[in-house]
Amino acid sequence: MRPIIHASLFLLSLLVFACSHDHENGIDPEHAPGYLQHHPVDPESGLILVDTLGYPGNHPTDPVTGEVVPEPVRDWKYVDQSNRPFGTEDLRGKVYVADFFFTSCPTICPKVKSQMLRLEERFRDNPDFRLVSFTIDPKRDTPERMTEYAAKLGIEDFDRWRFIHGDKFEIYDLDEDYLSVALENSGAPGGFDHSGYLVLVDREGFVRSYASGLDEEEVTHLMEDAQLLLDQEDGSAR
Repeated sequence: MRPIIHASLFLLSLLVFACSHDHENGIDPEHAPGYLQHHPVDPESGLILVDTLGYPGNHPTDPVTGEVVPEPVRDWKYVDQSNRPFGTEDLRGKVYVADFFFTSCPTICPKVKSQMLRLEERFRDNPDFRLVSFTIDPKRDTPERMTEYAAKLGIEDFDRWRFIHGDKFEIYDLDEDYLSVALENSGAPGGFDHSGYLVLVDREGFVRSYASGLDEEEVTHLMEDAQLLLDQEDGSAR
């Protein structure tokens, strides 16, 4: 049995070594978990940099250099669950995570919201962190109904976590900026399709990272990405 124990210890040491990466070494893309694939790659080493954030998604590129020219999320302004005007202008200088949901969702929303609650708990004492949940069913999800929904989740701070009510078709377009999917589908459970993504946005309004709200490990990594941005007071994490 002793050789097996030694082998197990050896494998464990490899795992520890692999997890104790830094900015200079990074991770080989072939062996990196899927949720790291949207991190930038060091042009010299070809390794994924885990302590630096890039710009995931479909951004325009410079026609001459081919370099990505990132664009921020488009400006929007609607009302929150307390019927207060709220929009991108109110989020400038804040790091936030956004998701798309509807209160009568019978499938993924409860799981996704449980992960949003993890984020709320992790960063509840940080004044620069926010959560934003857009309803994709504004006809039924009135501000009053979303207030009841938020209360059932146990949310007490309606300034830190905003539930957004706005024009349905505008929000269906807006979801593309947040790398999400939100649309009506009579064949889908509850009548809507949505991705369940949690999307991290920096202080200047640029999407910087994302995770599946159905995968606890991915959300744990998203927390690390959020901390990177929060540690950069002037937005210099870019």
